Amino acid sequence: MKLKQTKKNERNLLERIQSFLYSFYAKDLNNARINEVYDCLCRALMEDIGRKWVDSKSDTKEFEAYILSFEYLPGKFIERNIARLGKEEEIRDVLAEIGFSYEDVINFEKEANLGVGDIGIGSSYLISELANKKIRSVAYALRYENGNLKQKIVDGKQVEYSDYWLKEGSNWEHKKGFSYELDIDGKRHKSIAYDIAIVNDKADFVSTLRLFQSEPTQAINYSEFTRGDLFKAYDDYVSASSINQFLYLDDSSYDGKLLRLKQEYFYSASAIRDIFKRYLNRYGSIEGIDERIKIFVNDIHPTISLVEFIRILNQRFSIDTKEAIFIARRIFEHIAFSITSDSLESYPVDMIKRINPEILETIISIQSILQEEDPKIFLIKNGYVYFKNINLALSNNYIYLSKILKDEKTARRKLSYTNLGTDRLMYLEKNNTRLMEVFRKYDLYDGHSYDISKIAGLRDDVDFIDDLEKVKYHNKLDLIELAKEKINPYSLFDVQLSIIHESKRQILNALAIAYKYYYFKENTNIRMTPKTYVFSGKANEGYYMAKETIKFILALKHMIDKDKIIREKIKIVFVEDLDVYRSKIILKATDIYNNLTLANLDNQDFHMLNSALNMTNILTTRGGICENIEKNKSFYTIGDSYREIVDDNESASYDANNFYYSKDMVRYTIENLIRESYDIFPYDFKVMYDQIMMYNDSFRIFKDLEDLVVNRGKIDLDYLDKKKWVKNEIDNILWANNFKLDNKIIRNGINDWNKN
Repeated sequence: MKLKQTKKNERNLLERIQSFLYSFYAKDLNNARINEVYDCLCRALMEDIGRKWVDSKSDTKEFEAYILSFEYLPGKFIERNIARLGKEEEIRDVLAEIGFSYEDVINFEKEANLGVGDIGIGSSYLISELANKKIRSVAYALRYENGNLKQKIVDGKQVEYSDYWLKEGSNWEHKKGFSYELDIDGKRHKSIAYDIAIVNDKADFVSTLRLFQSEPTQAINYSEFTRGDLFKAYDDYVSASSINQFLYLDDSSYDGKLLRLKQEYFYSASAIRDIFKRYLNRYGSIEGIDERIKIFVNDIHPTISLVEFIRILNQRFSIDTKEAIFIARRIFEHIAFSITSDSLESYPVDMIKRINPEILETIISIQSILQEEDPKIFLIKNGYVYFKNINLALSNNYIYLSKILKDEKTARRKLSYTNLGTDRLMYLEKNNTRLMEVFRKYDLYDGHSYDISKIAGLRDDVDFIDDLEKVKYHNKLDLIELAKEKINPYSLFDVQLSIIHESKRQILNALAIAYKYYYFKENTNIRMTPKTYVFSGKANEGYYMAKETIKFILALKHMIDKDKIIREKIKIVFVEDLDVYRSKIILKATDIYNNLTLANLDNQDFHMLNSALNMTNILTTRGGICENIEKNKSFYTIGDSYREIVDDNESASYDANNFYYSKDMVRYTIENLIRESYDIFPYDFKVMYDQIMMYNDSFRIFKDLEDLVVNRGKIDLDYLDKKKWVKNEIDNILWANNFKLDNKIIRNGINDWNKN
């Protein structure tokens, strides 16, 4: 019966694809091109999704959640929708019948370029998990045309290109029939909405990802055009369309900072207007809004939304500012993803006024009221508006992802933390299919749910350990194919997967490799475990040290690859242009994952969770989410604790220059790199050394080098002990399994402000 039903479904899908081919291309299955088959397959899938989407929008529960984030990392929509609909086998058979490869059709779609790193992963998880909980929800984003930069490695350095992911449009979005008009910097902008379905894991509920696109109200100034002044004629068009071009802009100049602020205001104003519109359409008045909605502000970029929300309550609905602040504090939750100083935005008062004078007036009014509560509160100081302070003052909770940060930061009544999880369907179940087969074999996973706790009883099972080793071997072959390099699949794959940034300390990682290279060059008879070090990540345009870091890593790779003896033991691989597709391949092939962010700068590394769920070992600093869950875990840890670093910084007790000359390992490594001839090591390491010393080794690269080297020595030995290695992996997956969306941040806490 099941076989007959499957065949019936395949026939139905085939007929629908053919019907769409007739309607849109006047083709039949015999002569359709791959782009046409892809398009018609998407249309057929959207028919199924659309019905559930309508039902989900009609849900009668009087509660709705909204997510404001500048980043999402959904991967390929065709891949995630097929996975959730459970139609992969059916679609494979249908495509094979008409002469197409399933992989080729999937690969035809460009990945949605709407994010970069942890903010994107966390925001995508949040909207997916709200759908899993069947909570009516909308996530807002900008409809970036180029998204993040496309990275290529050319002559040992990063080169950036634009990546026009919307060149062929998107089969998964539909344009809405309404728009909002906004005044930005003296110009009128039209905000157009595009909706994308976010299907939950069981395909029985659908949330919405709404993308806003900025368009001019007047594309061309006719009179200027006829006079031949083309620059003025297209001024409105350029001003409006620039908002949607790229994800992150170089804001080191005034013009760059102004454009970033325009982006943020356009986004925030569009989202808040949309939230009010949706609420009024459902309930008819503003009454009860603070009991019926929750708005999550993910990171710093949507901060103006809180001000705009209060401004609209005040000006449109005649609610006085003090009451509007009270309402906002019951609705907004701020989730802090980025905590480095360069990610905490402040803007000159005159720039805020230039964007929209009413926003500045509202901020001044809010500050005046807040200072009646506490004279020390400020939103504006020394001519700048501080966005972090807006979030702290106007949110119900200021939520960290790390319990350590919540506990260690200055005590405030609204500081909180949450254990955001990760999209297991994307990064594990439909990605690491070989591991899932092993889990099924040992009754850990039935295709619908986990009982991962059973894995604890398999610590000493030799067959299970051998099966895991086979899985990892074949997953490594996938990564080797992606990297297109000669790599030993039996070597230990040591991975660091992150945006390239000084706070992520790829420099420390590379220095530890350099030390190992020089040490073994002088001691060639010493036994060592073969290691493959995998780096992947992009450096933001204009970030000098991040780009220098990539040059350093690639020069080190060049030097090692030229050494006929050492290259058999040490290998560096840099996977360019990191995206969801590449990260999934890397994660399932990882033996040990590195989180090297300093404890005082570490909030959350979602790929640390992803790697643990894919059965890996972990090397980490003593911050981040390490202490969120009081469960046993088997991490290799380096560096000082949060409190030790903060105390050192306050006392100014760390002197990089003295430390450098007192530590043989540090000086030995650096002096070798500086002395190395350029043809062997094509990078002037003195440039990086001078930068590190200029800022007193502020990221503790030199200070933690020996600790990292010593720990990696332990890791090399433990890798040879299969039983111990797998035991650690089991501890880690059991620990990671506890990270799930905390219900209390969704609905509970509405009355927290009153209680406090």
